[in-house]
Amino acid sequence: MLVEMKKRYILFNVAAYVSISLSIVVVAYFVNVLLLFSNEMISPTEALFFEGIGFLLFGFLLLLGRGGINRWSQSAVILSAAAEAVYGDDTVGPDEIMRRDVWKSKGFIRTGLVLVLTGVFMFLVYFLTL
Repeated sequence: MLVEMKKRYILFNVAAYVSISLSIVVVAYFVNVLLLFSNEMISPTEALFFEGIGFLLFGFLLLLGRGGINRWSQSAVILSAAAEAVYGDDTVGPDEIMRRDVWKSKGFIRTGLVLVLTGVFMFLVYFLTL
């Protein structure tokens, strides 16, 4: 029962991310059509290709920038390790601080995932219209 609810929650999140990404792709394509309908140098699908590169790069940068331990957590781990060495076992250890920081849900990871999916869908639209 619990596994089934967890699968539903995961599938709901994936569907939400995919739907947000597809809606961004559709809006970007129609904006490109409106802005570039009379341009002979670049077509709306080629503009979508370059936008897809930008979305992928920015999404990966957001994913890489927030995926690990940040500076403040590193200093907290160092201080807690020093306090544990000085005071003994009754302090919060570095492994508890690292575990709390790494597994916290952060908004930039979701945003980065949506941007990466958007870039992939933009590439798909470009390569399907060649």
